Parts: sequence; C-alpha cells; structure tokens
Amino acid sequence: MAEGGNRGMGIARGVGVAFTLSFQLAASVLLGYLLGQWLDSLLHTAPWLTVAGVLTGVVAGFVGLYHLSRVLLR
Repeated sequence: MAEGGNRGMGIARGVGVAFTLSFQLAASVLLGYLLGQWLDSLLHTAPWLTVAGVLTGVVAGFVGLYHLSRVLLR
C-alpha cells in the first residue's frame, strides 16, 4: 500500500513540474508580446517591437525553462 502512495506523489510531482515549466514559457512569451505591443503603440513602430518582444520572450522563456528544469528535476 505504501508503494501506491509513493507512486501517486510521483505523478503529482511530475504534473506539477510540467505545469510549472509550461507556465514559465507561456508567461515569458506573453510578457514579451505585451511589452512589444505597448512599445509599438508608444513609438509607432508596429510591428517591429512586437516581433522583437516575442522573440525575446521565447529566448528568455527557454533560458528560464532550462534553469528551472535543472532545479526541479534533481
């Protein structure tokens, strides 16, 4: 019976790690997009800063994903 409890905790931890990693990436891209949209509206440079913001968000998301996965998957 103890094995079933440990297995359930392993599944819950795995789901938690997957959610955290996916949220990290999505939040970074969304933040880059919103910042790029705001700067484009302020500086009238549409769509260039939005594209730059999304690309920056993707890169930041993957860097954060790498660091977070190293911590969470020990």
